[in-house]
Amino acid sequence: MKVGILLGEIPPPVFIEQLIKQLVLKECKIILYGKINKKKADFYLRGVKVRKTPQNKLFSITLFIYLLIRGVLKYKIQFISILYKIRHRESNIKNSIIRFNKIVRPLMDNLDIFHIQWAKSIAHYPDFLNYINCPLVLSLRGTHINVSPIADEKIAEKYKHYFPKIDGFHAVSNAIAQEAVKYGADTKKIHIIYPAVDENILTIENNANYKSTDTLEIISIGRCHWIKGYTTALDAMHILNKEGVNFHYTIIASGEDEENLLFQISDLNLKEKVTFINGAEHRQVLKKLLDSHLFLLPSFEEGISNSLLEAMALGIPSISTECGGIPEVINHGEDGYIIPVGCSVSIVKAVKEFMNTDNKKHLEMISKAKKKIKISHLLSQQTDEILELYNSLIK
Repeated sequence: MKVGILLGEIPPPVFIEQLIKQLVLKECKIILYGKINKKKADFYLRGVKVRKTPQNKLFSITLFIYLLIRGVLKYKIQFISILYKIRHRESNIKNSIIRFNKIVRPLMDNLDIFHIQWAKSIAHYPDFLNYINCPLVLSLRGTHINVSPIADEKIAEKYKHYFPKIDGFHAVSNAIAQEAVKYGADTKKIHIIYPAVDENILTIENNANYKSTDTLEIISIGRCHWIKGYTTALDAMHILNKEGVNFHYTIIASGEDEENLLFQISDLNLKEKVTFINGAEHRQVLKKLLDSHLFLLPSFEEGISNSLLEAMALGIPSISTECGGIPEVINHGEDGYIIPVGCSVSIVKAVKEFMNTDNKKHLEMISKAKKKIKISHLLSQQTDEILELYNSLIK
């Protein structure tokens, strides 16, 4: 099976990269489409082809000429019609070339499945619906469904127009599937396939025990974005600090919103209590998790957080806000703690509840959390379900 995967950026996030590796092991031929992150330009996966988006004028024009010649020779009049429609839509030649290069490459690759990872790609490039000659799968994840169409009415209208034309949806939670239905996604075409972690993580020993130390190590991991709720978490840390709680809070978040967080950390006099790390390699993130006693997910919205799943798999008790698909993962008081969204006081209460809970109860919660991962969130299971979706559309 030849599968094309449209990404915003290459390399993809770890959770998508892990899935790609598993698909290759299942003998899928994978072709990635997207813009190369210049800081990680050495990205390579065995058995995976990369069709990078041109980032300079010469490459873009050269690729355009190459695709045009090949396309006309192979598709003739149909291909000229595609070029004409693109040029008629775009305001200038530069944009026409960019759009042409982006949509024609998957067409030329004769794919069995074309899988778009981020919903806004459909809003910006609906051409895929018109020209790709294979079933099209769209993943429904976090911000692109929970926030983008609410913040931008034009995106919402485009979703309503194009979602009914999608062949199959991959939703990361029931909650996010219900959101997608509001924009015209057919429930019969939506497949709930939960995010997953590598089984090997379950075998890693975690010796961190809050009861054996004086300092409570708290950690949050995600994107550097307002929706992740770090400002609320920092307000909670400010309260804990004023109350004399001995803790250290680490935020690992990649992105461009760090100035906002760094200012708040300074303004609340938390420099000695809070460490902010602007992104890290996955193995470093796992190491930081293993050094922590408590995982905190203070988000305003989520699909389902992969970092939360990894924390549960590693045996780190978790506190999360009641957003998105989180209640599908955590049963409050059994395998973690669920708190209201946007409430710093609730974070403080949950942290104190964790601190005052005996070690036996902690171990019970960790055991139940690991069991939840084994039942519903293993990478092998996710891969099989994705392949089942692909095969159902091909048949």
